Formats: sequence, structure tokens, C-alpha cells
Amino acid sequence: MADEEQTEENEDAEAKPSKIVPILIVVNILISAGALFKITGLPTEPVIVNTVAPEIDREEQAAPDQQGPIHAFEPFLVNLNEPGGGRFLRATIEVEVRNDEDLAELQAMERKVRDEVLRYLSNLRVDATLGEVNRLKIQAGIVERIATLLGSDKIVKNIYFPDFVVQ
Repeated sequence: MADEEQTEENEDAEAKPSKIVPILIVVNILISAGALFKITGLPTEPVIVNTVAPEIDREEQAAPDQQGPIHAFEPFLVNLNEPGGGRFLRATIEVEVRNDEDLAELQAMERKVRDEVLRYLSNLRVDATLGEVNRLKIQAGIVERIATLLGSDKIVKNIYFPDFVVQ
């Protein structure tokens, strides 16, 4: 009789599926989905950055195709402001001015302008040098610093980067 009762209990235990297995499967799926979501990140809204372009003189608006004199600086080679160092920027910068008088003024202040641009560039981080928006910010920053040195924000028409390499 005891053997019959024990056999019935074993049959009942085998016939009942375990509830722990489905629970473990659900928990595993949730953890995997959470890890995947964490790795790929949350979808974010695009960041809109307002960049201020240098003001254009009325004379420039009348003749937009007319190019002013250009002063080409020697290439700049600076260490970027990164922890651990080792990253640098090599940039060749050309500055377009309105007329020959402005060119002469820029050339007379070349050492000070070069020093100011070097300080500005060496303060940049790698992520601030990548992409078109950041290049426009760098151009605007250089224009602002040159304008401060020369005492007029109307001298510089444009900044060109014939060479801009980050390593």
C-alpha cells in the first residue's frame, strides 16, 4: 500500500510542470532587453545648435563674388586639451579681409594674431573639432579673436581651412 501511494505521488510530481522555468525565461528576456537598450542608448532628439555667422558688410552684399585679399598663416600644430594628451590638431588657416589696408593691418599684427589663434586651438577638445557645425564654431571663434585684436569686427570676411587634421 505504501508503494502504491508513493508511486501516485511521483506521478503527480512528474505531471505538474514546474512554474520556475517560465519565470526564469521571462526574467532572462527582461534582463537581456534591458542590457541591449542600455548598450544602444535611448533615442534622443537632435540637438539644434545656433551658430552666429560673422556679420556681412553692405559692400560685401553688393558684390558677393568679389574676393578680398587673403593672408595665409603658417600651419598651426597644437596639442588638443585632452586628458592623457597625445591628440593634436594640424590646421592651415587663411584669412580673407575686405581690402589691402586691412591686409596690411593683419600682417602687422601677425605675431599677436597667431598667438591668439594658437591659444584658442590648443584649448579645444577632440569632439569640438569634428563635424561641420564644430568647424563653423571654430571659424566664428577665430574671427571673434582676430576682431578683438584688431579692434574691428568688419575686417575679416571669411576664414578658410585648406588643411585641418586631427590625430
